[in-house]
Amino acid sequence: MDKVVSYVCDLCKENLSSRQTRHKIYCRVSSLESSFLCAECSTPFSMGYEVTDREQSSYACEECDKVFYSKASLRYHSYEHSNAFPYQCKQCGKGFGTKHFLKIHMPKHSDERHYKCDICHSTYKFKKDLITHMNIHDEQKYFRCQQCDKIFPFKCRLEQHMAKHSDKRPHKCNICQLSFKFKRSLSTHMNIHDEQKSFRCEKCDKIFPSKTHLKAHMAKHSDIRPHTCSICPSKFKEKNSLTRHMKMHVNISV
Repeated sequence: MDKVVSYVCDLCKENLSSRQTRHKIYCRVSSLESSFLCAECSTPFSMGYEVTDREQSSYACEECDKVFYSKASLRYHSYEHSNAFPYQCKQCGKGFGTKHFLKIHMPKHSDERHYKCDICHSTYKFKKDLITHMNIHDEQKYFRCQQCDKIFPFKCRLEQHMAKHSDKRPHKCNICQLSFKFKRSLSTHMNIHDEQKSFRCEKCDKIFPSKTHLKAHMAKHSDIRPHTCSICPSKFKEKNSLTRHMKMHVNISV
């Protein structure tokens, strides 16, 4: 009768004391997938150790002389040489030593994500991926936005994000007086002014998108009134002011 075999990941193996390991035999195991479940931290892993009692007999592979400490492990290993896996994926042909490992593999061929994070609602195909993801939340002591439930790794990131839910615009352009919620938005905006530096009014520092706009604006700083009304003696600095004035004459004549 085969004895019960357990597995430990590399990290837990390093943290075990000599008192815990002196009566155990640790045999290196690996898999293309995270097929082993650590007996210490319950995390699936693909490379670690098979753990058996030291009193157990050893079983050597006749093909490559690798030593295993259970018949089951040797049998599972032998499939790699013969490719006679008892369970095979019909989608990709990959072989597995147990029905359980085949079941773990099958979600790779599906778009379904049954494992959902209850903190940030991310979804995963495999439980091991969800477990790994949850460690991130534990390490980061996550910061959740109360408005939209988004998760942030740092408090400062959450504070920056909260501006989206506010009407405040603390970042103000000192050229055109536009204001922005985010500093990065102001920085992007300032690039526009850099491109337009050649159309700056030397009198009041206002910026204009073209030379024509700047020229029209300069009339405000001059006493010259080149636009004269053809009906009355009124004169204007800007053409649009004359146009508005002319409408008044039309209304009077009517």
